[in-house]
Amino acid sequence: MYSVQQLSNLIGKSKAVSTVYSSRLVKKGLAIRVMKGTISFVDDLFVIATQLVEPSYISLNSALLFHEVLQQIPKAIECATTKNSLKYNNVKAIYHKIPKSLFYGYKRYGKANSYIFVAEPEKAIIDGIYLNLYGKKDLDELAPKVSNTRLLELADRFDGRGSKKIRSMIK
Repeated sequence: MYSVQQLSNLIGKSKAVSTVYSSRLVKKGLAIRVMKGTISFVDDLFVIATQLVEPSYISLNSALLFHEVLQQIPKAIECATTKNSLKYNNVKAIYHKIPKSLFYGYKRYGKANSYIFVAEPEKAIIDGIYLNLYGKKDLDELAPKVSNTRLLELADRFDGRGSKKIRSMIK
């Protein structure tokens, strides 16, 4: 994914020339317009979502779908970030703000000749509990499908506000 400024730096031309160049790439079907001033050469929403806001990783139901823990396809790709919560309707991506002390438990995967960052299934559950998106009923449904040992390890690693709530729900 490239902004007009990044494209300008890559090709060594002015921003105005890069703007025209990016429009032509989109018109010829060689790139897709992610949003104004940003294009991508990869037409994969997981790749776009994980690279649109940095730092971020795919989490919650989207990560559980990726790891085949859930079968339901969410309406939007859900991500965790340390930046303020955001929603991009044109990309169908939602970013939930979590503290830096909870920003762990994800891995890099190759996808569509690029990369994505995805939370481990157990970390996606912890993120959902922290964000008040998963309750006890959800945890009871998901717990048999993931590693309880790994769930406890990841929960014990977090020592910030809300950590007691997470541990009490898991144990």
